[in-house]
Amino acid sequence: MADSTERAGRGLRVLLWSARITGGLFVATLAFVIVVNFVQPAGESMPTGNEWFGVAMFPFGVFVAYALAFRWKLIGGVLALVCLFGWWAYVGFTLRILPIAVMVGIPGILYVVYNLLSRRNARTARTADEAP
Repeated sequence: MADSTERAGRGLRVLLWSARITGGLFVATLAFVIVVNFVQPAGESMPTGNEWFGVAMFPFGVFVAYALAFRWKLIGGVLALVCLFGWWAYVGFTLRILPIAVMVGIPGILYVVYNLLSRRNARTARTADEAP
């Protein structure tokens, strides 16, 4: 019993660190994109009106979500997925954007899966401890 719990714990740690590493890479990349595009615009005007919604969803929303996910895994993961879906809806559900949204959403999915599995693992361990 302890061996399976240990393996499950190791698997959860791998899942968590996979989410943290990929999320951290996206945070760094999005920080770079935000700084480059908003500090030195490349001859483009600033977003106007409803364009701010798209910018708020991606890159800002995803950036904030993955930063939050380092501490609050479920909240950050769900927020990242909601922001990506909002951004995809903003651009009109085009299929050419879908691969980008899926790739950027991988850490969010990993955070949500980690949270669900760790809760199930904790519940299983708790019931095993209570058994006679």
